[in-house]
Amino acid sequence: MKSLGKLFRLFWVFVGTLALIPISVVQAADSPIPDTVHLTVHYQRNAGDYADWNVYLWRDVLGSGDKEVSAAGFPFTSEDAYGKVVTVDVNGMTNFRGLGIIIRRGAWLSKDIADDRFVTVFDSTGSAEIWLRQGDKEIYTSPPVGEVAVNPVVKEIATYDSPDFTSKYTYTGDDLGNTYTPTKTKFRVWAPTATALNLVTYASATSKQADGKVLPMTADVNGTWVATLLGDQNGTIYTYRALFKSATNEAIDPYVRATTINGERGVVVDLSKTNPTNWSNAKPKFSGNLTDASIYELHVRDLSMDATSGISTANKGKFLAFTENNTSYNGVKTGIGHIKSMGVTHVELLPIFDFASVDENSPSFNWGYDPQNYNVPEGSYSSNPANPISRILELKSAVQALHSQGLRVNMDVVYNHVASMSEFSEQKLVPDYFFRFDNNGNPTSASGCGNDVASERPMVRKFVVDSVKYWASQYHLDGFRFDLMGLMDLTTIGQVRAALNQIDPTILMIGEGWNMGTLPEDQKANQVNISKLPGVAVFNDQIRDGIKGSVFTSSDGGYVTGKESAKSDVEDGIVGNTSYAGSVSPKWVGGAPGQSINYVESHDNLTLADKLMASSVVKTPTVIASIDRLSAAIHLLAQGTPFIQAGQEFLRSKNGDSNSYKSPDTTNSLKWDLVKTNATTVAYYRGLLALRSAHPAFRMATSSAVDANLRFIYEPKSVIAYQLNGAAVKDSWGEIIVIHNPYTTAVTAKVLTSRKWSVVVSGALAGIKTLSTFTGNSISVPPQSTIVLHG
Repeated sequence: MKSLGKLFRLFWVFVGTLALIPISVVQAADSPIPDTVHLTVHYQRNAGDYADWNVYLWRDVLGSGDKEVSAAGFPFTSEDAYGKVVTVDVNGMTNFRGLGIIIRRGAWLSKDIADDRFVTVFDSTGSAEIWLRQGDKEIYTSPPVGEVAVNPVVKEIATYDSPDFTSKYTYTGDDLGNTYTPTKTKFRVWAPTATALNLVTYASATSKQADGKVLPMTADVNGTWVATLLGDQNGTIYTYRALFKSATNEAIDPYVRATTINGERGVVVDLSKTNPTNWSNAKPKFSGNLTDASIYELHVRDLSMDATSGISTANKGKFLAFTENNTSYNGVKTGIGHIKSMGVTHVELLPIFDFASVDENSPSFNWGYDPQNYNVPEGSYSSNPANPISRILELKSAVQALHSQGLRVNMDVVYNHVASMSEFSEQKLVPDYFFRFDNNGNPTSASGCGNDVASERPMVRKFVVDSVKYWASQYHLDGFRFDLMGLMDLTTIGQVRAALNQIDPTILMIGEGWNMGTLPEDQKANQVNISKLPGVAVFNDQIRDGIKGSVFTSSDGGYVTGKESAKSDVEDGIVGNTSYAGSVSPKWVGGAPGQSINYVESHDNLTLADKLMASSVVKTPTVIASIDRLSAAIHLLAQGTPFIQAGQEFLRSKNGDSNSYKSPDTTNSLKWDLVKTNATTVAYYRGLLALRSAHPAFRMATSSAVDANLRFIYEPKSVIAYQLNGAAVKDSWGEIIVIHNPYTTAVTAKVLTSRKWSVVVSGALAGIKTLSTFTGNSISVPPQSTIVLHG
């Protein structure tokens, strides 16, 4: 997800409404809290292992919204006979109920307990002193005595990870969920710890649980349970009811492919009846090489919700908006027509699976990174969410329409956490198997969402692989972007890649490879280990922050705004974070340049235009547009895989909103009138993409090719300049020079060889056509711009 720091607490805010776990509160405040409070926290861990543990605080809502005190948290600064101690002064408390507090390890590697704690009582001076201890949700106002009971989850988890459990209860068949035929439907569910399983069918989506028809299921191999319903069951509504020694849990089928509204109950469907007319597996041509891709990230609602989209009212915010290919506003193409004109190869859709944050009866905006039913399309994007078939048919229609326009389709997937651990189907069927827990038996939350999925367990791994295979096969998808992939294990991601290779080796796999979570370092599917995952790419935050500055500090500038110290980070990205033999030393090294997703803007954080407005000294529209084009030239022409967010090409703004995951459509929707307003920059992006597509020198597929055929030029040292040996990679241009000048004055740069040169990128113009020619071995580069020439 995400550029992570600032999002962690905010994701807890929106999943908090899902009632993950009961919350511990001191008591209601009897009097208003002063503007400045002083909190002293004493903390005790049984084994004395305090390394990296810190206190995270936020001002708790009372009409003004939650507000974190510090994303970095507060380390313990002293100790006493009880344990570690820290005192924090917090101002700006007016209109807040109190302080929320989480004891965490590092930047969300794990939490002390699953519960959030709240301090709402302060004395007349605004002070409060509390005592906390490992594994205990209580807040004490004096040192507690006695021991904390051992969490029974610890024992259960040890059973799950034993070789005996794995041997007995790993199911390898391909028929989990329901298997439909016109004469019967078979059901198979994995629930090895349940004492009994029932299949429950309902007459309608709103039938009471007591009115469900109960059919006992039969225990079968490897912890699975089976049942069969005879006859044509197309449209049958069902759930599973799992019985345990002390509880009975009703759950939707984890493998279900269709649901009632808001994903509450499963529905059997004849998938052959969900295909649009002329549905086929024919796809736009694509080599399968990551460096040949150019990715355009888009939220379903963003495409059509603004009045300027030209898309029909009935289809606004829906999958069917993608089927309108000839829309315009004031004579300028909008929607899919515009995207096609940009020359990108892949449209990447933010989550389109069934997520929990939006009421499908009354749709609103949300990014959708809170999975509910993994194999079901999101109903709020369909014309009729109460009809289980509509969402399937209409998503397929959208994919088909994009394919017909020569655009491949990627899906943003979120297998690292779920919306609500307690409400998730697998948690109800096999309690605590699907998730990671710390040594105290509490769920880890490196995702920042209250839970981390245990992808390393065999049946979780199988679920992930099976799910991706289903989407690729049933919906003809062309790529997958894995949210917080660094939380997942190498083996699972490798098995997904292998499974996709069997279906279609040209399907893309990319992910967020941030180093996070509790897995051993050599098992994480992150940037550091990406060379172990051929055919999988990770987002490159080194070139991103090098170009524009830190995403965590809006005012921080980057290379394009004159920060010379960022030059090396940009150069590392230009070679695709490969094992380049020159002067670069990337923070992580991929096995091939295509494993680097080069970008400066995504749905997370400020848009590029907003970031430049916040960090540039001069903020006039002309200057911002120039710096934006310079940023685009750097990352779109770098070796690797280029990626842009929808609207980046026309200086999209979210009005400074850096975390718009649930902001209104007025903030998030694409304002298509900007295509005309910023036509020069749109044409520049289009020209860069055309240049990249036409010339393989910008798309080298191997690290050895980059090392042999890209040479940096260090005169003058103030600019980034490099030479590409086009002839060696069968480019029609024998020699290519790229020069980036971030400064407010023109510079004269050497081009190594004195010969006749053709300029194809200069100032606000970019493309494959010659703009001018000159003969010599140096050229003047205008301020805050890029020059590309060939000879």
